[in-house]
Amino acid sequence: MIGIYSDDFINYLENRMGERPKITSKNIITKCPWCEYGKTKDHYHLYIGIDIPIFHCFGPGCEKSGFLGKLITKIEGHDITENFVDKKELDKKRKQFVAKPENIKELKIPEINLGEFSDKESYIKSRLKFADVPIKSIKGLIFDFHKFLNINYIPMTETLERLKDYLHNNFVGFVTERHSIVIFRNIDHSQPMKHYKLFIQNTNFLDYYKLPGNKKLSNKIVLAEGIFDIYTEQIFDFLNIKNEVSLYASVHSSKYLALIKSIIYHEQIFQPDVVILSDNNIKVKDYEDLKKYNPHLFNTLTVYYNKYGKDFNETPVIPEAKFI
Repeated sequence: MIGIYSDDFINYLENRMGERPKITSKNIITKCPWCEYGKTKDHYHLYIGIDIPIFHCFGPGCEKSGFLGKLITKIEGHDITENFVDKKELDKKRKQFVAKPENIKELKIPEINLGEFSDKESYIKSRLKFADVPIKSIKGLIFDFHKFLNINYIPMTETLERLKDYLHNNFVGFVTERHSIVIFRNIDHSQPMKHYKLFIQNTNFLDYYKLPGNKKLSNKIVLAEGIFDIYTEQIFDFLNIKNEVSLYASVHSSKYLALIKSIIYHEQIFQPDVVILSDNNIKVKDYEDLKKYNPHLFNTLTVYYNKYGKDFNETPVIPEAKFI
């Protein structure tokens, strides 16, 4: 056996693609039937996960990816995956990523009128360290919560009825990538209620707030608890890796396992190199366990702490690396 595959799978790929695949500790590397079939190269770009039946082509302009059945169908004309992977094992692995189709309603974001909420503008500018980022360019940003509720016909629960004015007057909100959550941050640091999550609709995987990196085809992703943590790193690039990063993501929690699974599913980034900007209250042991029990999900895990602050939004930022 090679990971979850029978030895016959390697012979099958060699016979169909004309080259003997390379085998690493994480992947089987072979020709891509979409972009490399019939070509001879020193190095091919199709990576098949050894411990989970997914694939991704890193060939320029190709980016084909998905579950193994899609690849086998392209090669064979129909799916014969079960010839190479035990059906029980296949079903168990697929359940980590297969989900029912989502029926997501796209939320409307009220236009921000500069000067109308000057205290909220000042808060955003201070949290972004007064970087040259136009307020209106910030994705999913909500100042006028009353208007957000009205234009999206959000049902009023007892809790929301009680909180709506407080959230409107004292918080800024951020709509997540799948439009299922609004993450609120209090603009007054002295208040005991510093943040709040409003769940709008259900999703199959953990939702997150996303910012783009500079290298779309990369499998390097940067994760953090807070939205302002990823904004600070994206803007100032303290780790000096911005040109290597595909995306930055946050969900205002430390549920990194669920976040990684969601990104793999939604962004089709398989075997990512994960960088975590950790809050200082999370122990290295937690990340060691994350890697120990989930080696099939990601390639590498590097954790950074801010030596002089609670997180990466507190300056000065002096990153300390923990290579897990």
